[in-house]
Amino acid sequence: MDTDWCPEEVLQYALALFEEHELHCTVFATGLYTALKDGKAPLLEIGVHPNFNDTASVQHEAKLQELLNLYPHAQGVSSHAMMSSTPLLHLFKQAGLKYDRNLLRYKETEATPFYYYNGLLRVPIFWEDDIWFADKQREPFAANAFERSDLPLVFNFHPIHLYLNTYSPEHYAAFKPYYHEARKLLAYRHEGYGVFSYFRDLIAHLRANQIATGLLSELLAT
Repeated sequence: MDTDWCPEEVLQYALALFEEHELHCTVFATGLYTALKDGKAPLLEIGVHPNFNDTASVQHEAKLQELLNLYPHAQGVSSHAMMSSTPLLHLFKQAGLKYDRNLLRYKETEATPFYYYNGLLRVPIFWEDDIWFADKQREPFAANAFERSDLPLVFNFHPIHLYLNTYSPEHYAAFKPYYHEARKLLAYRHEGYGVFSYFRDLIAHLRANQIATGLLSELLAT
């Protein structure tokens, strides 16, 4: 998951879903959250999610270090909007990070993690919720990806989209003005098929077929 500045209550809701189903989860944090402050949950790993979008390159190191000061045990990084560049990949490595998750290979079952020449592991995302609901097709979860690949498949969810079962860009735009008002947001929860529905179907498939989940750090070579 990427927290993306969601309210504490929204993150706690999403984390409870993973805990309820005993699922591993790597969370990339945009700031300090009470639910993440100890980082000791055995099924939970915390990475950092810096926003470099409107920041001059000379400020990138300070932005990254601000989050690493909050989560000093983070091994992974995912930039907001997956921003990536050669200088950023060098910065990540120099900061002691071991992997980045800034590649989107949407629904590509053969996209495998690989080591960049500086030793940073690059982990591709197989599926992401905001890409899914922006697609006019918005196909419900299907198990065929698991049948076609033996590779680890990375699914990326955002707490806000699990909380409101987001189903379209228009739906997102409607509730975004109330992004930090958790109680008011509940009025916008979608009752049809949306991101939470997809998550529910994905989890049902994992359980029915005894497919293991894991933390992204487990992909690192030992």
